[in-house]
Amino acid sequence: MAKKVRRPRRRSRTNENAAAIIEDQASSKSLTAQEEFEAEYAYVLKDLRWVFILAAIMFALLIALNLFLTT
Repeated sequence: MAKKVRRPRRRSRTNENAAAIIEDQASSKSLTAQEEFEAEYAYVLKDLRWVFILAAIMFALLIALNLFLTT
């Protein structure tokens, strides 16, 4: 039985075209990294803001209860 020889694959034109399209899209993006980050994680910032507001309310409630119950 003959030994199998692997031939290197030829690059098809579709792969070259796809690479060119991806490069064009990457260069034509109008969003900066910061804007893209803000757009993707807007819900996280909203949730963090809500958590900090609740924490501040609870902290104020603890101080008020401490003043009310100790006197």
